[in-house]
Amino acid sequence: MRHFLQVFRFEFFNYAKNKVFIAITLILVAAAGVVLFFPQIQSVFSAEESSPPAQEQPADEPTGGVVAVSGLTAEEMAGLAAALTDSRLQLSEENADQLQAEVANGTYEAAIVVTGELSYTYIAETLGLYDMTTAVVDEYLLNRYRATQLTSLGASTETIETVLGARVESTILQTENGTDQMQSFFYTYILLLALYMAILLYGQFVATSVATEKSSRAMELLITSTKPKYLMFGKILGTGSAGLLQFILIFGSCFVFYNLNKDSWQENEIIQSIFNIPTDILLYAILFFILGYFLYAFMYGALGSVVSKLEQLNLAVLPVTFLFVIAFTVVVASLSSGDTENLLIQICSFVPFTSPMAMFVRIAMGSVPVWQILLSVGILVLSTIAVGFAAAAIYRAGVLMYGKPPKLRELVAVLREKA
Repeated sequence: MRHFLQVFRFEFFNYAKNKVFIAITLILVAAAGVVLFFPQIQSVFSAEESSPPAQEQPADEPTGGVVAVSGLTAEEMAGLAAALTDSRLQLSEENADQLQAEVANGTYEAAIVVTGELSYTYIAETLGLYDMTTAVVDEYLLNRYRATQLTSLGASTETIETVLGARVESTILQTENGTDQMQSFFYTYILLLALYMAILLYGQFVATSVATEKSSRAMELLITSTKPKYLMFGKILGTGSAGLLQFILIFGSCFVFYNLNKDSWQENEIIQSIFNIPTDILLYAILFFILGYFLYAFMYGALGSVVSKLEQLNLAVLPVTFLFVIAFTVVVASLSSGDTENLLIQICSFVPFTSPMAMFVRIAMGSVPVWQILLSVGILVLSTIAVGFAAAAIYRAGVLMYGKPPKLRELVAVLREKA
């Protein structure tokens, strides 16, 4: 046990005191600070660069470019202008071809050509991602058509206003264990990405550390003073602890920075969603990070021990990395589609190599029965232990293997001998 603790401390502080490790952590913390303090920073610069009050544009004046409108009367265009509050409308008698040319040469930002009671042409050089002009025009023309039809049927002005102003009131009720996927999507995606990066990055750190010591012949000295299994488990736990510390510092700093600027982010639903992570989801993320890291770190450590040169490492660990990337792709595809209960992801949530991400996403984005969670975690724990013993056997044999990397059947033979 003493030897294990020595290896653990050495590996942990090897990363914790590493200048690159510290620099990356500080850079990420600083970047998070800049992002979360941005409203305060922006307000400081805005105050310094603000124009004199006499030159400021009135608050109720539209700030967008000029939009030409053809096919409406002046009275009708006034109604449309009341709906398109961000644009300055200008009545035009030109046809669609003429307006298209003027939009192209920059005379107008856009143009609306009304061609019928319920039809129009919208002309724009670039359709912006958040351009809601067509939606507003659709609603305006539809309301105008309804008002015209109601008037022809003899409806009074008051009746028309009542009908057109009617709004549906809805109340959303969820079951006790229900989940709002719109609120949980962003923090689920960020935690999933962090889970993926942490397991992949620190697992490869373990493989690189083992392969480096073996290629430099330092391993031959190490195994004379302690048992190989202590070396492997010490490396894996030390590296994983350093990685967990790094993520706690980064995400902990983000949480502190957010709370210092909480009032500035009240209207940003995405930021609100990210930092309102339920405690149970955060604990599940930590649980699956630990189990997933150990599972893959054992495999990476074993594969790192069977290569003789560092140049052979990438090829040796490629199957494990490829398996992990496929698992991530399947889970992200299900998350993006909103269907986190499809058959494929349900199967993946019980397969140990994919369950750290698949089951986590199912829990965060839906309602998973407790027995399924317990079964998934149980399978993952037992699989991690089994892979750990297998990796220890390969590690013991692999650290003294030099030359050409052993083939799969040779590794299976080693496991049978140690069984």
